[in-house]
Amino acid sequence: MIRFTSVYTPTQMRHGAEFAARQYPRQAFGNLIDPVINIDWFEMNAPTFPPHPHAGFSAVTYLFADSPNGFINRDSLGDVQTIHPGGLHWSRASRGLMHEEFPVPEAGLVHGLQIFINLPAASQADPAAAFSVPAAMVKSLSGKGWESRVAVDGTTVGEIAGALPSPVRIEEISLAPSAMRDIDIPAGWGGIVVVLEGDVSIGDVTLAATQAIGFATDVEGPFRIATGAGQARIAVVSGAQLKQPIYAQGPLMLASPEALDEARRRVASLSLPA
Repeated sequence: MIRFTSVYTPTQMRHGAEFAARQYPRQAFGNLIDPVINIDWFEMNAPTFPPHPHAGFSAVTYLFADSPNGFINRDSLGDVQTIHPGGLHWSRASRGLMHEEFPVPEAGLVHGLQIFINLPAASQADPAAAFSVPAAMVKSLSGKGWESRVAVDGTTVGEIAGALPSPVRIEEISLAPSAMRDIDIPAGWGGIVVVLEGDVSIGDVTLAATQAIGFATDVEGPFRIATGAGQARIAVVSGAQLKQPIYAQGPLMLASPEALDEARRRVASLSLPA
């Protein structure tokens, strides 16, 4: 059986004049969206956040294909990547890394999703790693009345098979008027549907733009998303549920108080290369 949460309508938060986001935290969905911790649907037009540590989870930045600008990611691993519109960057923070992200200078606004995805407790002490998926490597699918972009499928990030310790799927779907798409969900998975544009229905529940609904299932099977008289666009982020506690201090999120204390000590010594 697939269980759904109530429909959630976010408020928009701002950080100065440079950053705005609609936030979809796990608490708003009763933690049913596990392994998803949080999603920020953001817009940024200048550097906003200074370098900061992450540990215990993955931070995923997916830029919409129509984003006017790209993103630069720098981290303590020495990785410097430019994420172009339609692409994705995956930072598997694990035992800890320091990073910062900012728009390509003097090139305008960037918008997309930043997704926090939990890691299995046994993988939270692994070395940190970072992977990128250029827009050309994002898989395209299509059917009657719909098209989709699958940025991450299973444990594969781009061409790197086995990069993730537990399976995750990130898909953006565009639907024509009066179209429908069945979303196949493996048993034991949870996730979230965020409506990016238009209105969609799931059973007898209707969601408008910016609204979201969480789901989880114990038995493999699909659920159907349908449009009415207008076109729509949605993001579906899902993965194998971890069913483990989260102990958090800011952007450090670990499965035990002891692991959190260890991560806090480790990240204190991290810095970005000059």
